[in-house]
Amino acid sequence: MTENVTCKLNDRICRLTLNRPDKLNALNIAMFHEIAAHLDRLDYAEVACMILEGAGRSFCAGHDLDDLASGEESGASTERFENGLVERLATLPFPVVAKVRGHCYTGGLELVLAADIIVAAETTRFADTHSKFDLVPIWGLTQRLPRRIGMAKAKEMMFSARTYSGSEAAAMGLANHAVPDAELDSYVDALCADIAGNSARSNREIKKLMTDTDGLSLAAGNAWELHHSPGHGPEFAAMIASKRPQKSG
Repeated sequence: MTENVTCKLNDRICRLTLNRPDKLNALNIAMFHEIAAHLDRLDYAEVACMILEGAGRSFCAGHDLDDLASGEESGASTERFENGLVERLATLPFPVVAKVRGHCYTGGLELVLAADIIVAAETTRFADTHSKFDLVPIWGLTQRLPRRIGMAKAKEMMFSARTYSGSEAAAMGLANHAVPDAELDSYVDALCADIAGNSARSNREIKKLMTDTDGLSLAAGNAWELHHSPGHGPEFAAMIASKRPQKSG
């Protein structure tokens, strides 16, 4: 049986791939359970960076509307589970980079906002279409989207249900970068190689400090960093030495 979600770890870079390309990777409850199972099995200590991606020509066309219409995914317990899984992705201890091409609509947008860094192909189409179908977000969109692009632009996206290109997404701060479609894979691979080449401990602790101080004032956040930063790590001396030019002769 084909997995709806795959997870592969190579050279400390984990690839979590939505693998339902015939449905443009539209999300259903089975995929959420598969993501959870992969995260349960993953040895976090072995991961320096995760790539969140979709197989085929699209990242994710959104929530599978056929499943929603059938009532299969209704109920408070299912909603809490799905919301909790997106939060789990957002709070993974290592950096998460979303690689986005094709469609990134609604539920797919909610999922991609769990990433720390978003890299899109220039022709990617981003949209929130909840209001087209008399739906209201339950996976954190009303919280994460305004924090990423600002309240005014988030309202525009949610109220209008308009689509935005990858280039427009980068201009508004939704995507960190928009690159030519043919360069998307190589760009993300190079970015994640840079991340994996740095101290995984540093990146984890930096992400934790930023998460722990989200919403605090500058003064309160600065005080938190001062008292909670673990500072130098065990690899500090060796990494400093490796950056120094070697003496000749």
